[in-house]
Amino acid sequence: MLVLAGVVALAVFFLRPTYPNYDSYYTLLWGSDLAAGRLPDYDVFRTPTPHPLATLIAAALSPLGESRDRVFVLIILASWVALLAALFRLTQLLLGSFVAIVALAVLLTRTDLEFFALRGIVDIPFLALVFIAAVLELRRPRRGPLVLGLLALAGLLRPEAWVLAGAYVLWLAPRVPRRRLVAYGALAAAAPLLWAIADWIVTGNPLYSLTSTREVAGQFQRQRSVFAAIALIPDYIGANEKIVNVGAGGLGGLLALWLLRARAALPLALMGIGIGIFLAIAAVGLSVIPRYLVVPSLILNLCVAVALTGWVLVRDRRARKVALAVLGVALLLLAWRVPAYFKDLQHLNGQTLFVREQHRQLKQLLHDARVTKALRSCGPLTVATHSVVPVIRYETGLPKQAFRTSIAQNRPPRRGLLLIGKTANFEPSAARAAVGDGLKSALRWWSNYPLSTFHIVAANDRWRLYQRCGPRA
Repeated sequence: MLVLAGVVALAVFFLRPTYPNYDSYYTLLWGSDLAAGRLPDYDVFRTPTPHPLATLIAAALSPLGESRDRVFVLIILASWVALLAALFRLTQLLLGSFVAIVALAVLLTRTDLEFFALRGIVDIPFLALVFIAAVLELRRPRRGPLVLGLLALAGLLRPEAWVLAGAYVLWLAPRVPRRRLVAYGALAAAAPLLWAIADWIVTGNPLYSLTSTREVAGQFQRQRSVFAAIALIPDYIGANEKIVNVGAGGLGGLLALWLLRARAALPLALMGIGIGIFLAIAAVGLSVIPRYLVVPSLILNLCVAVALTGWVLVRDRRARKVALAVLGVALLLLAWRVPAYFKDLQHLNGQTLFVREQHRQLKQLLHDARVTKALRSCGPLTVATHSVVPVIRYETGLPKQAFRTSIAQNRPPRRGLLLIGKTANFEPSAARAAVGDGLKSALRWWSNYPLSTFHIVAANDRWRLYQRCGPRA
């Protein structure tokens, strides 16, 4: 089944090409800066959080030219397959191959993660590194440096790994000599230290990523109190199918605890730490979104498989009756939610089709000779949504000063270029994955309206470019 997932991933990559999201396009731009010997420029409108390891990978891809965005997506897709393999192996080590196969089938219903992979989002390799580290630890408890090394790499993609590394050092502490424990502590601290050094070198502020991310969270109105975050956990942890994942997964989790007893410590720790991190994120004023509960959410997916298969593992007659009752509830929930699964697949298909056409036709427009001439001779370029800015910069090499976003304007542009899309939404969100309550990107009436003083330069089914290059008003 893993081989099939890899084949499907490659088929989708070539037959339904997709492109990175907003954050990842900026990562590619910052990687190009590094490759050219320049410091990345984080001072952009609604700057995404910089991820040092992703930026280094983007720098390594710079020689590939315009194809590096597609290669970046391919790397993330490979990470998605690695994540599936790690979760399969984790389940296999704990509960056997049959449960692991069912768990893999359950994981393939996670259309939110599949969309993340198809958009080149760095959460996927972060998750792969975390669960590979978990597998290594499960195979040989208190393994030490190798697990910490993987968590250090994960910590250069997402800060949640810092907490996991720190917790792992505490787990090692009782059985490790003091000198070695100090070395392990230094390895756990490497990722946050390197991240702070990178921020300090680029911006002069070692806490830039924290302060910038908190500021953007406020702009998008994604901040929540700790109590509000607690109330959101049952909804967010269920991902794109909360009824099955929370209902059947919760029952399966109880059954897994009974089956595994002490061996349940590792998945329990991952779930508990993941929820604790989510609440800490709320406490410090960062974005409270479902993506930050993905680790415990994936554990819950594995528990759905336990609900479906646990009766096979039970030997006691009375316990088997309980396990069969859990199976019955899980099957009823699955039967009830079958239409929702089909809807999720249709949504994923629509999202990927939207992304393909939006990007393909935007690239086509930008390479039109008339547009190329207008971009050189007339400016600034007003766009409906900030999401399109890094894509155009990636394709054209234009500096950030060449752009204006309608949401940041108080009145319609009087001159320059105006890019209008068929829809203002350039960044479709993954189902139950990246949905916030933030402001819409295009709040101005002229965001997708052809102003009468501008004349058209070029157009296709998705995009139109207008210009007015007379004297400044």
